[in-house]
Amino acid sequence: MNLSAAFTLHGALDEPALARAVDQLVARHDALRTVFRMHQGEVWQHIRPANSSGLPALTVEVDPTDTDREWLAGVADRSFDLSTAPPARFALLRSSTSRRQLCVVLHHIISDQTSLRVALRDLAALYAAEAEARPARLPELTVQFPDYAHWWHRKWHAGDFSGNVDHWGRYLADAPTKTPLPVQPSADRHALTYATPVPQHLADQLAGAAAKRRTTPYVVLLSAFSGALADLTGADEHLIECGYANRLSAPLREGIGRFSNNLVMRLPAAPASRPQDHLASTHRAAMTAFAHARVSLDAVNEAAVLERQFIPNPDTAVAFQLIDGVSNLLPLPDVSVAPHATTAGTVLDLLSVLIERNDHSLTLRATYCPSVLATEWVRDLARRFLTRLELILPTTPRPDRQTAVTP
Repeated sequence: MNLSAAFTLHGALDEPALARAVDQLVARHDALRTVFRMHQGEVWQHIRPANSSGLPALTVEVDPTDTDREWLAGVADRSFDLSTAPPARFALLRSSTSRRQLCVVLHHIISDQTSLRVALRDLAALYAAEAEARPARLPELTVQFPDYAHWWHRKWHAGDFSGNVDHWGRYLADAPTKTPLPVQPSADRHALTYATPVPQHLADQLAGAAAKRRTTPYVVLLSAFSGALADLTGADEHLIECGYANRLSAPLREGIGRFSNNLVMRLPAAPASRPQDHLASTHRAAMTAFAHARVSLDAVNEAAVLERQFIPNPDTAVAFQLIDGVSNLLPLPDVSVAPHATTAGTVLDLLSVLIERNDHSLTLRATYCPSVLATEWVRDLARRFLTRLELILPTTPRPDRQTAVTP
């Protein structure tokens, strides 16, 4: 699975400075110089020196006839050979002297959503330093991902995580094995993404409403999403996958690597329940999962304590996440930068829904396989999610409505 971010650049971009910035970014983060090989039945990381050949570098293509969408799809979805080269890609398409497309791609084995943001932040800082002939202003890296991986591996084999593993074994032992979603079996995994903005008056109220109810914005959104699923399926409960950032110490927040853990929450579904009661039960389920988030379900799957794999699972898994977007993460001197959506390619889950937060706006992005889930069903789910969110958040007049004035 690839994580990617794409941007349209207008202006006097210094391409040699950008190439040097990419080289420095790769030298800064061990994860961007890592290949993966099997040894005695285990996957081992091999970190290449910063001065070795074959490391990720900026590639530049010139083609004024190529469409942005086709080029971005080819760059973002192209697979990596994890055993021969570090799985990172930095590509630039020059369509004119003043217009370019930049795409940054990191494989999920070396990155997560926070890592992608760190990579873009560092790339912008390194480019500005190169363009202005000064040292880059970046925080010192005291911990790299291989350090964290070594610590985790030692703790795992010492049995320090056995309590978390036992919890997931008990928690999911009698979980539903079939999805209540209306699926059509298909081997086709080609994915589409349906996107729709969350009305601004709802986005503006989210943080304050979550704080008032002593929960998080994610839990409020999750409650609306699980309620919408209950409305459509009538199921007694739903299993919802989410990612947990897992960067509890400050040094981890500056690095690139697969720090995040995958979790599953069992959310009770009661279509007729009051929105606030449903929010309370959602909060309890989410806090239970987060309390045991030190161990990812990937590791639980490897420990073989469950009879089946819950995530990723293209037949049953439903993921719901709140992520920060990348719209302001690549400020480049003298260059206008606008984010550009990348294509979905394929999806590892049955349905993956992201709420993307950029500044004060929210956008729902649902990625699915149209051969498995009907597009109209996904659109209906999105509409019901917004309706549910309206019921949870405080009622305020919409900005686009006129209020009648009595003389």
